[in-house]
Amino acid sequence: MSIKDAPQFYPNSLSPVQVDTGTLEAVLKQLQEAVNHGARLIETECPPLEAWGKPHNTGFYAGLPGVALAFLRLDHQAKSLGDSHLNFHQLAIERIPSEGPDVPILHERVSPFGSSSALAVPILRILASKSSDTTVSNDDVECIQEVVQTALSNSHMVSHGSSLMGSDEVLFGRAGLLWALLNLRLRSYDDETAKALGPVFEQIPRLVDMIIAGGIRGHKDFALNHGDEDALPLMWHWKEDRYSLGAVHGIAGILVSLIACKPEELSNGTERNYLPLIAETITGLCNICIANNGHLPTSLPPHGSSRRSSPLVQICHGSPGILNLLACARRNGPLVSDFWQPEWDKAIYLASERVWEEGILSKGGGICHGIAGNAMSLLLLHDSFQYDEDTMETARRNYFSRMGSLDSAPDTSELSGDYFLARALALLLHARETPPYNNSNQGSPLYWMPDRPYSLAEGLSGTVCAWANACVVIQSRLRSMQLQQRMCSLAADVKFQDYESLKLAIPILAYHQPTGLL
Repeated sequence: MSIKDAPQFYPNSLSPVQVDTGTLEAVLKQLQEAVNHGARLIETECPPLEAWGKPHNTGFYAGLPGVALAFLRLDHQAKSLGDSHLNFHQLAIERIPSEGPDVPILHERVSPFGSSSALAVPILRILASKSSDTTVSNDDVECIQEVVQTALSNSHMVSHGSSLMGSDEVLFGRAGLLWALLNLRLRSYDDETAKALGPVFEQIPRLVDMIIAGGIRGHKDFALNHGDEDALPLMWHWKEDRYSLGAVHGIAGILVSLIACKPEELSNGTERNYLPLIAETITGLCNICIANNGHLPTSLPPHGSSRRSSPLVQICHGSPGILNLLACARRNGPLVSDFWQPEWDKAIYLASERVWEEGILSKGGGICHGIAGNAMSLLLLHDSFQYDEDTMETARRNYFSRMGSLDSAPDTSELSGDYFLARALALLLHARETPPYNNSNQGSPLYWMPDRPYSLAEGLSGTVCAWANACVVIQSRLRSMQLQQRMCSLAADVKFQDYESLKLAIPILAYHQPTGLL
């Protein structure tokens, strides 16, 4: 069978991994080996900058900056990755230009994630500085300031009166820029740099205002052209008259960036209270997902589905994107406590079933449209269902106070931390069978070789990031199992909290906790 004739996904014959001490320890060793072998492959195939000639000034998604970011993430998690002889920080430094990039700042390219980004390299240089006493270059600060001003001066309207397409999305637009600023704000700086970046961070509420304004405008445009029935409270133009629902170009990804903000940046009790709009939009996405038996359509209005054997099941377009959003929403205390709806958990149940059944994609092991990304959405849900029960109990209690009943809540008792971890680890172990990590099936390939085989979003760099984060999740879970046997508090245990501080979410697409890495 030629890979061109491969189905969209392969039937899942995997067994969920047993969640017990012995099995988790064995899986941890396998994933640590995969991380270190994969990192060596990336080191070889993506050499230092001097081997490239002119530096590739592209974004994190598919360019060399994404490879450097992957090494920075591995450096952050190095203590969980076994006996590696690789210096991940040095591998990152060798792939970050010391000056530039010499590319224009474009209205349609304010995110550091997409191609032709002026922002990716300056952000990398800041993230790579380990010491809080390191002075960030004036050029990097000025670049960030200019990109922010460009984003704030860029109207949602273009000359012919319609909304500017894609201006708020994660890959190229304001949501990606917001995501980067939130990560940069988490770091400590010397006094001079802190003073220079302070005015930039003060613009975050204005950036939020503009993204929300774009969502409200998109809602109005959609309702005008297609009626109110299917219109969500917040909608953002993607292309032509279509509104993407996914995590890279669409609503799910934009909402994740918004809910990563400080509570007061979304709701200050007076003129700014965006939480109801955000929550209602999340519930609207859940209802769409439920109506499609766990699938999330690529866009509204529906387009092009007749050309596929089934809806897409991948982070960028499909049900993993809504799982990513709901995992982040459940970890946002103010949002979930006051606005949780039973539909959120029903959508989680149905979408996770679709990911498990249809998530072994012939496209391979990448995070954007591959097996590792699907697994990472389940891995995020493990943490929520395993560690956030007190928050969810408050959410259910508040829902009962609002509605007077929980009768409409679906039976999702099957969902648990074990449910998500067992399936995520099975998928991540299977991702070792995909190229370029495994090229043994060249004669009759089962999986596509990615267009950019070692990139962050499509290729091995992202898959290695998924394996590395799973190593941390496993170690954290093993520690929690020990503490529960002793009836000890997780919150008071230094070792458990240290593991928690090492966790990172899906690169550029999800938010876990303040670590300062995209």
